[in-house]
Amino acid sequence: MSKTKQTLEIEQALIKRTSDLLGCYGALEVTIGRAGPSGYERCDYVEFDTSGEIRCYEIKVTMSDLKSKNKLSYLGDKNYLVVPAELADKILNNHYNLGGVGLIAFDGKSFKSLTRASKRNVSIGERVELLEGIAKSACRGASKYYLDR
Repeated sequence: MSKTKQTLEIEQALIKRTSDLLGCYGALEVTIGRAGPSGYERCDYVEFDTSGEIRCYEIKVTMSDLKSKNKLSYLGDKNYLVVPAELADKILNNHYNLGGVGLIAFDGKSFKSLTRASKRNVSIGERVELLEGIAKSACRGASKYYLDR
């Protein structure tokens, strides 16, 4: 399934924001776990920094997308839902339960944090799986970059 223009804009803005932060790194489409009976999860964007904090971002551009059966993967130390500003207003006005997930609005140019994310206790095993997923995503991204030139 192809991504919407709005989703791509948010992804690019997240990548730019991360690259502007000293000691912060990010990866798109991070898969955590393996195919099989236990399954796997996929985060739209994962960021980590030199302090060891891992932040996961799920991008949704419509209310139907948010309410769909697509799993929201909130596996980081802090987790965020990133949405267009118009959708953020609907979420806040309808008192949508975010359950400790931070809400970030994107207005086409910049991000605005609307609610704070609660700190999650990530086990060492989960942390290793997240970092492995980040490494795999980075390798996949580098391959695409060099092969598509």
